Amino acid sequence: MKIGLTYDLKSDWVWKDTDPKDANAELDKPQTVEEISAALESSGHEVIRIGGLKDLMKVIHELDVDLIFNICEGLAGRNRESQVPIILEMNGIPFIGADALSLGITLDKVIAKKCFVADGIPTPGFFVADMEDDLKALNHLSFPLIVKTRYEGTSKGLSDQSRVEDYEALKRQVDFINQTYHQPALVEEFISGREFTVAVIGNKDCEAMPVVQVSIDGNVELNDEFYTFERVTCDSLRYVCPAQISTELARRIKELAVRAYKSVDCRDFGRVDFRVDKKGDPFVLEINPLPALGSDDIFHIFPKIMGTTYEEIINRIVTCACDRYGLKQQNARGALTSSP
Repeated sequence: MKIGLTYDLKSDWVWKDTDPKDANAELDKPQTVEEISAALESSGHEVIRIGGLKDLMKVIHELDVDLIFNICEGLAGRNRESQVPIILEMNGIPFIGADALSLGITLDKVIAKKCFVADGIPTPGFFVADMEDDLKALNHLSFPLIVKTRYEGTSKGLSDQSRVEDYEALKRQVDFINQTYHQPALVEEFISGREFTVAVIGNKDCEAMPVVQVSIDGNVELNDEFYTFERVTCDSLRYVCPAQISTELARRIKELAVRAYKSVDCRDFGRVDFRVDKKGDPFVLEINPLPALGSDDIFHIFPKIMGTTYEEIINRIVTCACDRYGLKQQNARGALTSSP
């Protein structure tokens, strides 16, 4: 098969003086493009590297591929992750991963949480704040709280100051998000405890992969510690797999991961993030249908526990997409044809 690869590199970002230091955090490194390409080529596929939306638009009408593997994060706006999928859909080009609707829902963490609430999936209590009057919604929550960006990923906007214990700190952090990231803040109950992340692969018969636990400075009992941009970019954060938890808790987390995945109609693959409180109850924080696939993330970790490889997992995702479209894979240069 000929598989096109769409992606946004960190080097594509055009820096402005007003940008926060984590402005391009969601974009990929060239190494990630190399790793995905090598994984696809290991199964005999020919990889056509396309790039981001602007690159795609230049070649869309002459594009000679059977399928697109999309990892584009987009460069601007709440709907940035939806831009490449909607262009592909409009042009009838099959692609791997979530469609534009699911990507729009999940990038906006508030909308995703409303889906979770509607489906009875436990998620921390929350409200949205983009001006001081909105802080009146604080009445139904109690401190400590955590203040996040509404529609960013890769821990953008999160620092040690994001966890707040009083009204003045809350107002300060909400103002910071509003002014620096030009969007409303998501204010959530802070769940003190442990943190986990789970990949989900598939469609109708989707399956949760082994649970991965987050370790900070060698500790898995995080208590009041949490993901921040600084920790993501240094050596203090590590993934532990298999997670140091009971079989029952692992079962509950994996069950919730699949429910969250289905709640927002994810396709082919995704990742669900959790906090587990001191009572042992898991809460879904968010779901990412465009999870990081680089060597420092979980898609390189959990396959070892399953007795498989990163390359096999990437090609399993390809197979999920082909099955969803009713297509079958032939040889490296064969076209996609309808399944019998």
